[in-house]
Amino acid sequence: MKMTKGEKIFNVFNVAFMTIFAVQCLYPFIYTLALSLNDGIDSFRGGIYLYPRIFTLQNYSTIFTDARILNSLAISVARTVLGVALAVTLSSMFAFALAKKTLPGRKFFNWFVFIPMYFGGGLIPYFLICKSLGLVNNFLVYVIPSSIGAFFILLLRVCFLGMPDSLEESAKIDGAGYMVIFWRIYFPLALPSLATIALLAGLGHWNDWFDGTVMVYKSSLWPMQTLLLNITTGSDLTAFFKDQNLATVNVINRKIKVTPESLKSAMLIVTVAPIVMIYPFLQKYFIKGMMIGSIKG
Repeated sequence: MKMTKGEKIFNVFNVAFMTIFAVQCLYPFIYTLALSLNDGIDSFRGGIYLYPRIFTLQNYSTIFTDARILNSLAISVARTVLGVALAVTLSSMFAFALAKKTLPGRKFFNWFVFIPMYFGGGLIPYFLICKSLGLVNNFLVYVIPSSIGAFFILLLRVCFLGMPDSLEESAKIDGAGYMVIFWRIYFPLALPSLATIALLAGLGHWNDWFDGTVMVYKSSLWPMQTLLLNITTGSDLTAFFKDQNLATVNVINRKIKVTPESLKSAMLIVTVAPIVMIYPFLQKYFIKGMMIGSIKG
């Protein structure tokens, strides 16, 4: 069908608006990346917008030779991997049980999961519970409290309820128990929803700085985001890198020196880059998983 004049105007306006919006979203990341790849002293001159003027990797080499940053990066990776594995496994098992209409106390457990989505006890009770469980100043504080999510359970419950009962009935005829039915039939069929949960849980763990700030006093147990927060809000970044001494090196008779601002930019890129690289590969599963929950709900 031939487009009307009004539809053509709307399409032009829509494309222009979305282009401007996309540029506004991408530009801060591009600007920070350009600063992180530029000579620190040269950055003080300004005029860097899209690409580095004097390219250097000295900012990143300074970061990745600092033992504290490497340790915090390892903690972030470890908590993300372990946290995602626990969230996917435990939430899916809980949801599988709630999807069974023969579960004793099913109505109670449904409310038990539903209410915490909208009401919470607050920070002080949360801290006291973690302290009584010995999780304060413990790596496990990053993964145990978030090992089961109410939203994850409800999303998977809807997914499991949408699967035909004949699948379970035929498996029971062959002698399969609930664990076999869950792991061999339901779990593989729920991969889009599981990928959605894995993405959301991974984002939550990787970007989290709060638990490290409130629950952990030892800087050796801080994840990357908590360490970055303490560095960027500190009054003297140079003092943090005193072991590196923000060393000056000679490259073809020209001095290149990293600066606090260039180091901040490099650290921001290091924390954001993994999500930027992983998200495009999981986006299709994220959309599909959310659509399954919305349509069948």
